Amino acid sequence: MSRIGNTPMLLMATLMVLAPLSGCLSFITGDDSDDDAVAWVDPVVEIEDANHSHNDMPAHRLYTPNAKLIDYHNLNCDGEVKPPADLDNTAGRPCYPEWKNVGPTPGDNSEIAIEGNFHEDCEIYADGSGGCFAYVSSYNQFEILDISNPNNIQLLSTYYAEIARMIDIKVTPDNNWVLVNHELTNSELDPIPNDDDANSGMNRLDVIYVGDKTSPIKVAEWNNPPAGFHNQDVHVYCDWEPANPLWSGEECHLFLFGADPYPELVAGGGPVKGTQVFYVPLGLESWMPNQNEEEQNSSREILRWGAYTPEGQTTCGGSVFNHDHVFFVHPVTKQKLLIASYWDAGLRIVDVTEPPDVADSMGITWPQEIGRWMGCSSDDSGWYGPDGGGHADMSA
Repeated sequence: MSRIGNTPMLLMATLMVLAPLSGCLSFITGDDSDDDAVAWVDPVVEIEDANHSHNDMPAHRLYTPNAKLIDYHNLNCDGEVKPPADLDNTAGRPCYPEWKNVGPTPGDNSEIAIEGNFHEDCEIYADGSGGCFAYVSSYNQFEILDISNPNNIQLLSTYYAEIARMIDIKVTPDNNWVLVNHELTNSELDPIPNDDDANSGMNRLDVIYVGDKTSPIKVAEWNNPPAGFHNQDVHVYCDWEPANPLWSGEECHLFLFGADPYPELVAGGGPVKGTQVFYVPLGLESWMPNQNEEEQNSSREILRWGAYTPEGQTTCGGSVFNHDHVFFVHPVTKQKLLIASYWDAGLRIVDVTEPPDVADSMGITWPQEIGRWMGCSSDDSGWYGPDGGGHADMSA
């Protein structure tokens, strides 16, 4: 009787064990359901035949059945590939909805930045702030798109600069300031857009005021030939009080973060690329286009305020190259941190919370690395090494 009495308990225990495995064992039944099958489509291989057109979206099957394309814009502004000569490299121009997805498509896109009050349904407030926007760098120009209605995105304006390629774009959270970089292009392997001969190595950072989304205007630049910058970021500090009385009256201050080889060369290093930090001393309000003469807005001075270079013994050796920067505020410690990624030097975390009162252009004391993560192919360095390895010195 005891065995019979225990039978229900044994059955229950067996079911509890087998239940989580039921999905894994379903193949035994040989019952394949077409409803769960995903027919993957290779998004890289394009259809190339007489019926194919880049303006024909159905011809680009860049999706799988579990993803649905809800809208698309080919970045055509007004039917013109180039702006009027007086706008090239100085200001943008408004775009018109009737040219959406009509040829010509101006160029490829490389980077996208998105900002907006998405939690407030992209509402535009009485003072003109608010809304949700995408900023797209597309080789020799960037575009501003209104993405408040994802089912009907609209191109608002485009900013064109033919001196080099724009390889990165960042925007401040208030949607007022855009930072783009122009990187030197190889005349043979990576030619200047539209075969322009004007590029003389004038590679630089540009700050663009985009308070009016239909009329971007350049307000500052930092020229840096011959290598130029690669990827960068931007942040507005509203809690920094500089000692200089000329600047201390400003409510907020703009800092730029760019990749560049100069600090390493000064420090006696090799062909390494590091991080430069720039301060824009004239104040954001003084940059507003409606408060300045056109000549004043064409170029503003940017001061190098700090620099960071990985210590050679903490790298994998070789050609250390700074690839990207991402700025963020730590959600717990509230530190302002810059994440810099390197080829052959891993991921570096740099604390940029407190800019010094006096510029430290060579990066002697600011900013400081507070953590790194990396891996090298050698057992004697990088990930496995005592100085360069793994999660070394992480404090953030």
